[in-house]
Amino acid sequence: MDTKLNNKSDWAIKILAILAILYTLQVARDVMLPITLALIFALLLAPAVSRLQGIGVPRSIGATIIMAIGLSAIGGGVYALASPASDWLQRVPEAVDVLRDQLNDVNTDKGSVDAASRSIDSLANEFSSNASDPQITQVVIADAGWRTELGEIAKNFGVYGTLSIILLFFLLTSGEALMKRFIHSLPTQRDKAVVTRIAELAQTQMSRYLMTITAVNIAVGAITALGLWLAGFPDPALWGAVASLLRYIPYLGVSITLALFTIVSAVSYSNPAAILAAPLSYGLFTAFTGQFIDPFVHGLRFSLNPIVVFLWIFFWGWLWGAPGVLLAVPLLTLFQVVCQHTERLLPVAHIIGDTNE
Repeated sequence: MDTKLNNKSDWAIKILAILAILYTLQVARDVMLPITLALIFALLLAPAVSRLQGIGVPRSIGATIIMAIGLSAIGGGVYALASPASDWLQRVPEAVDVLRDQLNDVNTDKGSVDAASRSIDSLANEFSSNASDPQITQVVIADAGWRTELGEIAKNFGVYGTLSIILLFFLLTSGEALMKRFIHSLPTQRDKAVVTRIAELAQTQMSRYLMTITAVNIAVGAITALGLWLAGFPDPALWGAVASLLRYIPYLGVSITLALFTIVSAVSYSNPAAILAAPLSYGLFTAFTGQFIDPFVHGLRFSLNPIVVFLWIFFWGWLWGAPGVLLAVPLLTLFQVVCQHTERLLPVAHIIGDTNE
């Protein structure tokens, strides 16, 4: 009896500990996001910094060079695409109106639409007549609108992005020495060996994964932009970049891109064939890429269970929002490495998938 009670108590403590960790991750989102982002990019860029150090470049200078190249590329891309992106954001109300008209055109119940329109017109006239009554005071609540929300997101991105960049620099310059001191402080030789192996594999796997998926996504974005340009699609470079970026989100990213292409086509063209041309072409292209290119490239490195990937993305999206969706798969890759080299977590690693080293 005592053994059963102890087992139940252990499970209760473990469940409470997991819930406490989840609550902490959600509450500390603004703190954890920059740290997580910096850690992932440190794992990606550390091999390049180590190579520069191997040819005699000091680690701080090597980290500065690598980060300067990356930030220049990102900054140049953002600057080049900022103007067309801003123009399309300004056209969001127009897109909504066009889509509403399209839906009204395909609605077969014309009587219901007409009745609804008459009701709206009657209600509008009623409000307009009341507005002329001097005894009625109108109260208008100003809505901040999506532009204000977008500005707030950009401000937060700037603040936390700066913190991530600073932390990334310190991780690239001093992270290796800090890891060595941590490993040296472990009590047993076995623990030291396990942690050393996990750190090496985490760096190798993350670097390979991000470099591979980035190369594939850039190629897909470039081919998409070229195809859209040949088809006369508006702002092909912008939508090629969007397609490339959203491919970092497995499964959901392609669906979002298809929806965006459909909306842009509906705003830009009136011919149904022209409206469907870009979404259908992109859908066929990504289907080919997903069936033949991705398994060939990623199968050499990773084999993650698609159900686990989808649930993991859903979980981190709920926990951290859009940034969590983008970071979900890299975090799953790191979690898989840890599980593979932790005896108690080997069954979890088997559920997640197999890694071909």
